[in-house]
Amino acid sequence: MREDFEKDGKKLSVLYDIALTVGKSLDLKTILNDVLKKITEFMGVDAGVIYVIDDTTLEMIPVAFKNLSEEAIKDLCERKVRVGECLCGNIAKFEQELIIFEKASQDIRITRDALKREGMEFYAGLPLKSKGKVVGVLCVITHVPYSPDPDSLDILRAASIPIGLAIENALLFETTKKELELQKKVSNFEGIITTNPSMLSILDLLRKIKDLSTTILIYGESGTGKELIARALHFNSIRKDKPFTVVNCAAIPETLIESELFGYVKGAFTGANAEKKGLFESSDGGTIFLDEVEAMSKNLQLKLLRFLQDRTFFKVGGTKPLTVDVRIIAATNQRLEDLVKLKQFREDLFYRLNVIKIELPPLRERSEDIPLLVRYFINKYSSKMSKPVKGISPEAMSIILNYQWPGNIRELENTIERAVAISETEELTINDLPPEIMPSLKTKKSETSFRLIKEHFEHEYICKVLALTNGNRKKAAQLLGLHPSTLWRKMKRFTKP
Repeated sequence: MREDFEKDGKKLSVLYDIALTVGKSLDLKTILNDVLKKITEFMGVDAGVIYVIDDTTLEMIPVAFKNLSEEAIKDLCERKVRVGECLCGNIAKFEQELIIFEKASQDIRITRDALKREGMEFYAGLPLKSKGKVVGVLCVITHVPYSPDPDSLDILRAASIPIGLAIENALLFETTKKELELQKKVSNFEGIITTNPSMLSILDLLRKIKDLSTTILIYGESGTGKELIARALHFNSIRKDKPFTVVNCAAIPETLIESELFGYVKGAFTGANAEKKGLFESSDGGTIFLDEVEAMSKNLQLKLLRFLQDRTFFKVGGTKPLTVDVRIIAATNQRLEDLVKLKQFREDLFYRLNVIKIELPPLRERSEDIPLLVRYFINKYSSKMSKPVKGISPEAMSIILNYQWPGNIRELENTIERAVAISETEELTINDLPPEIMPSLKTKKSETSFRLIKEHFEHEYICKVLALTNGNRKKAAQLLGLHPSTLWRKMKRFTKP
């Protein structure tokens, strides 16, 4: 009796300790690192990892590690698997724990070479659930033979409950925080930074159609801000208090995307132990943004077409029609009309999606917006990184203005983030820019000096800014961060015969 009492006391003590740990913070990484440390200690295992499922891509994101080799950590982070793939992905898919008591690295279900080389003897993987949904997977291992007592496994199973809830709460907090930031960013379309006539025309169109239920197709090269435009439409519309759901059609495996969109009934397939709402049903009253819509299979294209016709759909394995009020905004970086000609995209679906088309110009056609975006990103990342960067040199800005930006705004943002990260001064310089955006500096005279190159860049930059201000030297000087007399002296030097 006393022994049983002591065991129960130990269980409660460990679970209470874990419950306190997960309640200390809303930072996901902090929570999971702390809880993984406690779990490996009380179980007496060598190592562990906790994955969190990305709802958008269904990728298994390794968030917390304990005593894994650098090779294994690098492999898990760089070669992410999705739900239904590899060992941890199947634990998530089938919502069932898996325990391998000996020679785990030799088990045929371990498919990753890096994990095989870990020399695992014991392996335990448990799904982490919240509100009936798997939100992550907890794995613990040993490198030597290990025989856990039943009580330890019971504690591990019991601990998975508060961990799952903690993941759900942390993700909800992060999502809510990001949504609020994004809502603020696109409120009244003010967060869309532009003075470009084409973009201003698009913003005028958005204001006219924001409250319509009409299907919208956004075309633009990768990185032009298609999701930002979709968010602006939603959060400035009468639907703003309802869900805005992003679906990357190319990121979710074809075998899973139908059930993710439309949901499924209990028993629809192996592992469907309970009925699940799909994204269409959970987004009722709101907006679904279908990014890379061209990646949909022909079968899914047909189901989407049927939905667009009467806003009715069937769950996978279901016979009861469901009707929801959801606005569809689709996006693509390919010409769907060309894919229609190639029989790769349904013509009838194309016309259903293409009711209102918004075509975003690439950044190379928005050169007047580049200085505004550069300043915005400098302020954003200098604040985020607590760096003293306040501006950018004329030579560096000239290089940025003359680069073609095939990756568009996303590439520009990544470039400025990198530059701010490595900068050691208050002003970004040529040395802070990545080599791939640097122009060839070769001229007919191989001895061209750096001074002449610098003056050339400075001259080009000043000319571009003067063009933006329609020749207004006072405004140009403000944009350049120069005193008007300094700008006058530079212009005078450039115009010398």
